[in-house]
Amino acid sequence: MSSMAPLEWLRRSLALRLSVWFAVLFAAGFTATFFLLYVLLGRQLESRDFEALRLRIGQYADIYEARGLIGLRERITEDSEAPHVRSLFVRLVGPGGNLVWGKVPPDWIEKDPRQLAVPDGWGGWSVRRVYNVRVPTDLQRDIAVVSTVLPDGLLLQVGRSTDSRSALLEPLRHLFLWVGGGVVVVAFAIGFFAARRATRPLQNVVQTARQIISTGALDARVPMPKRQDEIAELVRYFNTVLDKNAGLLRAMREALDNVAHDLRTPLTSLRGTAELALRQQENPAAANEALAECVERADDVLRLLRALMEISEAEAGMMRLDMVECDLADLARAAVELYSDVADAQQITLRIEDAQPAPVKADATRMRQAIANLIDNGIKYTPAGGVVALHTETKDGVAHLAVSDTGPGVAPEEQAKIWDRLYRSDHSRSKAGLGLGLSLVRAIVTAHGGSATVRNGERGGAVFEITLPARSAAAETAQGAPTAPQVV
Repeated sequence: MSSMAPLEWLRRSLALRLSVWFAVLFAAGFTATFFLLYVLLGRQLESRDFEALRLRIGQYADIYEARGLIGLRERITEDSEAPHVRSLFVRLVGPGGNLVWGKVPPDWIEKDPRQLAVPDGWGGWSVRRVYNVRVPTDLQRDIAVVSTVLPDGLLLQVGRSTDSRSALLEPLRHLFLWVGGGVVVVAFAIGFFAARRATRPLQNVVQTARQIISTGALDARVPMPKRQDEIAELVRYFNTVLDKNAGLLRAMREALDNVAHDLRTPLTSLRGTAELALRQQENPAAANEALAECVERADDVLRLLRALMEISEAEAGMMRLDMVECDLADLARAAVELYSDVADAQQITLRIEDAQPAPVKADATRMRQAIANLIDNGIKYTPAGGVVALHTETKDGVAHLAVSDTGPGVAPEEQAKIWDRLYRSDHSRSKAGLGLGLSLVRAIVTAHGGSATVRNGERGGAVFEITLPARSAAAETAQGAPTAPQVV
C-alpha cells in the first residue's frame, strides 16, 4: 500500500476493481441461473395443473357426446365421491353466454344464505334462500380453467382452485435473497484474495520502480514470481530492461572515461602546438607547420566523436541503412584494390584467396566501411613480409567473409574485449588509432542482423569473420562502383 491513503489505495487498486467485477459477473450469472430455474419451475407447476384439467375435460366431452347432459351429470355425480373431483368447477355455457348447467365446488358456496323476496308469477311474493358463489382467487389461491367446444355448440368448462404459484415460490425467492447475498460476499472475498495474489508481482514492479526513482539504486530487481504466466513474463522482461539500462549506463560511464582519457592526449598536444605557433610569430614557416598539426589533431578528435556517434546509433537501432542487393565478394575486391598501395608501402601482401559469391542484402557503403576497418586492422598488426587474405563464401544460407592475417593474433582472454569501444590491449598502445574500428564493425554487422567474431588461425595470426543472412543467388544484381570507405 506504500504511503498512499487507504481511500486513495482503494480507488487505484487493480485487485479491488478485479474483485468487484468478479463479484458483479458472478452475481449476474447466479441471478440469471436462479431466474431460469424460477421460470422453469413456475411453468412446470402450471403445466401440471392444466394437464390434469385437459385430461378431465377430454373425458367429460366424450361422455357428453355419447350420453348427453344426463350422462355427464351422472358421471360427475359418481366422480364427486373423490376429493380431487369434488373440488372441480364444471359448467356448460350456451352460444349466447347463458348457463345451461353447472357444478360448483362446495367450498366456493358461502355458508350463510340470504333470504330474498322474489315475485312468484301470480302477483304475489315468495321468500327464497339465495347462496352466493365466491371464486377463491387471492394472494394464496388461484383458479385454472380449460374450455372446449362440444359438437352441439355448447362450451364445456372445467376449472379448479389451485395454490398460487407466486405464493408457492415465495420461499424460494427469500432463499435466493439470503443465499445470493452470501454467495456474492463470498465471491467478492475469494475474488479479492485471488486478484491480490495475481497482481502481487505488479505491485512488486511498482515498488521496485519507486525504489529506483527515490534512491537511484539501479541494482534493484523485481522478485520473480513462482508461476510461469504472462505476469511472470512481464516481470522477466522488466528485469531484463533494468539489466540492459544498467549495462548501458555502465558502458556509457566507461566510454566517457575512455573518451576523456583518449581526448586528453590530442587536446593537450593541440594546445601545446597552438601555444608553439603563437610563440613562433617571427618564424611563419614554423607557425604554419604548427597550425597544420593543430588541424590534424582536430581531425583526429572529430573522427573519434563521429565514430562514437555511429556506434551509438547502430547499437540503439537508429543507424540509417540503404539496403540494396550486393555481394560480399565484390565489396572485398573493391576494399583490396583500395588498400593495395597501403599494404605495398608496408611490404605486406594483401590478396583475395578465394572469392566465392556471397550475395546479401545490405547497405553497401556501410559494409565497405566494415571490411575496410578489418583490412586496416590486419595491416596494422601484421609485420613486414606478412600476408592479409580475404575469403568469401555462402554456406547453409549464410554469407561469410573472413579477413586473416599473419600477425601476433589475439589472446583468448581479449577476444571478447576487443569489440568494446575504445578498448586497446597493452601491445596495441604503440599503434596509431582510436580503438573504435572493431567496435564500429560489430555495430554495423549487428545492425544488418549478422555477427562478427574473431579467432586465432591454425598457423598463427587472427581471423576476423563476418556472417550475414544470404539472399537468393537468383536475386543477385550487379552493383555500381564502390565509394571510398571511412576507416577509424
